[in-house]
Amino acid sequence: MVSYYWPPSGGGGVQRWLKFAKLLPDFGWDPVVVTPSNPDVPVTDSSLLGDVHDGVEVWTFPVWEPTRALSALGLQGSASRLGADRSSSHSLASRLVKWVRGNVFVPDARVGWVKPTTRKVLARLRHEPVDLIVTTGPPHSMHLIGLALKRATGLPWVADFRDPWSTMDYLDDFGLGPRARRLIAKMERAVVASADRILVTSPGALQEIGLDDASKGAVIPNGWDRDDFPDNPPAPASNDKPVLGHFGALYGARNAPALWSALGGSDWVLKAGGQLSDDVRASMDQSGVELDWKGDLSHAEAIQVMHACDALVVVHNNSDSAKASTPGKMFECLAAGRPMLVVGPAQGDLEDLCATWGVVFVPHDAPDGPRRIAAWLQHPSPAPDESFRASCERHALAGELAALFNSTIS
Repeated sequence: MVSYYWPPSGGGGVQRWLKFAKLLPDFGWDPVVVTPSNPDVPVTDSSLLGDVHDGVEVWTFPVWEPTRALSALGLQGSASRLGADRSSSHSLASRLVKWVRGNVFVPDARVGWVKPTTRKVLARLRHEPVDLIVTTGPPHSMHLIGLALKRATGLPWVADFRDPWSTMDYLDDFGLGPRARRLIAKMERAVVASADRILVTSPGALQEIGLDDASKGAVIPNGWDRDDFPDNPPAPASNDKPVLGHFGALYGARNAPALWSALGGSDWVLKAGGQLSDDVRASMDQSGVELDWKGDLSHAEAIQVMHACDALVVVHNNSDSAKASTPGKMFECLAAGRPMLVVGPAQGDLEDLCATWGVVFVPHDAPDGPRRIAAWLQHPSPAPDESFRASCERHALAGELAALFNSTIS
């Protein structure tokens, strides 16, 4: 299992395969995790180490990170999630850094880890063989390791796309030239053609990567872990004012002026945890949002604060590529058992999921968005039905994944 993100790395990118690694042994699969020994990550969360049980074997190999060299030159923010830097600076130095990251380090800044790690993994596999290879991205350069291992060993290979690749919205922030875009598209085609199975988190993602083969593509969504959430969600805290919680990064593509406008005209407090970019903060201030910003929270802390909220909101990227993805935080908000509001791109997977769950969805660009959100704030809809909560629990999803593995090796 090749994953750039692994505890103590924090954030949303680590959750999916950390939880699968924890639960797969219940279904007869023992994970071996391949991850950097010295990654440059925007968030660390030591509380996640509690999910790494003794049966998980971890192979770590050092990585050279260009982001550290940029930071040494005083170019801060380089380790932040692509497109999610807290600063909204448009200085010449900032634009130059982004151009270099987008056009020199193709497909991403972690590409330098591919060749040395492939060699070291192959050397270990001679003495410690495995039955199946999994790669998960972003960073999508992890799939290049899977491609090389597949060509060298012929082992079954599952490539997991947590987000789109060649069409991802943050690529536009890096001023990619035609050469870089062609290379990324070529890499993506090679991965899709060579992997035995392509795994995605949202139905539209298969179409997004041009995969029409129903026997090759599979959808296993993100979910929630019953070890993290009580069977019966506790009642909200006794708040002086009603509290709406948002947990996750808020930056340019997730700026939601309609939401801020409605909140500014209400008595609700917005409690937010995670990275908050300067432009989004300015937009909130302009609308008069009463903000209680908690900064970066550990996963355990975020869940605790969720349960103190009266309702929860999920804001997804306002972009075409986001139509083919579903944010992982949707499922943990579902598990928290609170009324939910979702703001996202129209006519995408997220809107369809909200219709299934009975959750109010407001498109970013809806002309009557502020009015609809204000009406919801006056009378929040009930939490989704318990049956949806049960179907998205990670233990059940790990069983689906194990079944996919079994069919792949047979």
